[in-house]
Amino acid sequence: MNNINYREDQLPIISYENGTMAVPAVPGAGKTFIVTNLVAKLLCENKHKGGKILILTYMNSAVSNFKGRIKKILQDNEIKEENSYEVMTIHSLAVKIIKEKPEIVMLNDEFNIADDLQKNIILNECINNFKLNGGQRAFVWFLKDQKDNEWKDRMLDAWENGFYDLVGNAIGELKYNDISPFDLERMIDSDYKGILKIILPIYKEYDRKLKQHGLLDYDDILILAHKALTLDEGLRNKFQSRYKYIFEDECQDSNEIQGKIIKLISKENNNLVRVGDINQSITGTFSSSDPKYFKEFIREADNCYRMDMSNRSSKDIIDLANRLVKYVTKEFNQIECREALEAMDIKTVPENMGYKENPKPDVYSINTKRYITWKDEVEKTVTYAKNIKKKYPDKSIGILVPYNEQITQVARVLIDNNLEFEELGPNSLNKRRMLVNISYIIDFILNCDDIEKLVLALDKVFIHTDNELGKSDFLELIKGYTTEELIYNENNKDLIIDTNSDVYKGYIKGINAIKEILEYPITRLDLLILFIGEKLELEKEDRAVIDYVSFYIKYLSLENVNMSLIDVYEIISNTKNRVFNYIIDVVYEMNGYEPEPGSITVCNYHKSKGLEWDCVFLLGLVQYNFPDNTKQKFQSDRWYLKDRYKNPIVIVKSEIDNILNKNVGTDYMYQSKIDVINEKIRLLYVGITRAKEMLILSCSSYKDETEIGKKNKEQKPSIYINELEKHIQQKRSIKA
Repeated sequence: MNNINYREDQLPIISYENGTMAVPAVPGAGKTFIVTNLVAKLLCENKHKGGKILILTYMNSAVSNFKGRIKKILQDNEIKEENSYEVMTIHSLAVKIIKEKPEIVMLNDEFNIADDLQKNIILNECINNFKLNGGQRAFVWFLKDQKDNEWKDRMLDAWENGFYDLVGNAIGELKYNDISPFDLERMIDSDYKGILKIILPIYKEYDRKLKQHGLLDYDDILILAHKALTLDEGLRNKFQSRYKYIFEDECQDSNEIQGKIIKLISKENNNLVRVGDINQSITGTFSSSDPKYFKEFIREADNCYRMDMSNRSSKDIIDLANRLVKYVTKEFNQIECREALEAMDIKTVPENMGYKENPKPDVYSINTKRYITWKDEVEKTVTYAKNIKKKYPDKSIGILVPYNEQITQVARVLIDNNLEFEELGPNSLNKRRMLVNISYIIDFILNCDDIEKLVLALDKVFIHTDNELGKSDFLELIKGYTTEELIYNENNKDLIIDTNSDVYKGYIKGINAIKEILEYPITRLDLLILFIGEKLELEKEDRAVIDYVSFYIKYLSLENVNMSLIDVYEIISNTKNRVFNYIIDVVYEMNGYEPEPGSITVCNYHKSKGLEWDCVFLLGLVQYNFPDNTKQKFQSDRWYLKDRYKNPIVIVKSEIDNILNKNVGTDYMYQSKIDVINEKIRLLYVGITRAKEMLILSCSSYKDETEIGKKNKEQKPSIYINELEKHIQQKRSIKA
């Protein structure tokens, strides 16, 4: 291989030849770089002979990244080893295992995988059917008593989302505990009073619909793959001999059954390398992942080499991240949470050694800001971002918020300030625009004599120029015609406008498209959606969204033969539709996202993982979002539910363990709060380590202006911003 100048912390890793090796790595250490180069080195040295090298990861975008990097290294070294390695997700591996011998787990060759979209659609429908068939009373029973109608509606909306998460989580827990719908029905009698009583009918229908369509969900394939390997020695031997080496990336996100599958297939050769960062484990409270499995591997592996150098951030930002680690591991009052972070200090890269070095800002570029209201916090943050963009046009900016709905709030202020930006999240205003445009067109189709609706569709969908002189006058002018006159060019010869203007071109394009759409037969609603998308001349991602929307409409049409265009309009125009939110989220992140120089990105803390910006704003650092002890209010406590059911996901877990007679005596509520505190600490760590040169942490005292002065409404700053502020002030005074 070509000579590469490896850092001191990378040398033991690149020298690996066999055995089990754990590689804990700090943010920005170059995990992908070292894994791809180590794989390429093993291939070049023919260490893999007698088998293949398998690289496992958890995102499709990461699969593409690994494949591209390894292929390039091999090409640069003129080595043809394309068939000697495989890169895939853990779920793809599970499917491959099952397909070798599906009969072992009572399947035929024709089974299909329900991707997350299909699962989302089916589960959504099962929940709706449960409520329509007598379950609505049980559904609303969990809500607090509330006389105010506005608050009733808010609580109902919140519970709609919360209930979906609860059901999905409960079904996953039941499956991982090997409890089928039949088993659950047998285990709980008619007098059972727990939440599992209302989960049961949904679980039964969900299971029936998957089987009816010949589908397995992702939980099923992991469980069945492990079962197949356990039951069939021949299958187990085949996979053990197929892969000489196995690499697992981001293994802090691994769960128990994934670890068992990997352990089984690596047993013969015992060449297993697991790479990850315990301090970036941030998905455990809404999935089955747990950093404890990586911790166990670190203790048991033949070798453990830490990549503790990072060139991503300035020394000042690294020092702040290290201060958080020291505070949590050494000084934190909630003693049970002192292991939330691994005590691994990040080191800067040595200078003048030929490595990519850390950024070196001219001044100390870390600060804290405290505001009166959340609105102030958002508006002032956008003002700061605007000024940074003006002064440093090539610097990328990341604005991180705790929740998805806050992304939209920040986005609106950015729009008001005429700033271009990218939203990462399901409720993105920009990414939903295509669905909104389709709803404008369908609304007109349903009301084709309504000139106002035609003009609205033309304006919003086809005339993209917002500020061109004469646009508003032109729109007012065409309102004087009938829809028929405009679409069929009758009696409208006096439309006086510059025919070379963008307004006129958009108008003509829109009229022609709408005419063709009106003439398209409405016998297949899913095909109509595809045709509308074709007339909109969409970009690649939007076309993918249209394909998914069409699939969704087709699925619903098969389930409901009386489905009409009005139903389609109501579905597409519903901004709370979880299926569309999920579609948007998946499609736009399918190929990954990389902030470009000069860009502004808005996302929640979770979505920021794996990304980096020159300047990062961390908003919402208050106790509720980042708690530090079990007596505080928690995000996992559902404010809209009766006190007894404030944390329904934890209640379901305790009920499952209870019927299985497991973990007797566990205080589930207390432990869940400890888990939340731990994960929130790691989430803050992730946020801090996204910044390369500049970092601003902020909080506000009140959610909105109506609460100012009300002691019971005041938000206290999180203990973390208080502690980090002391460090920041000390550093600023030294550098002043």
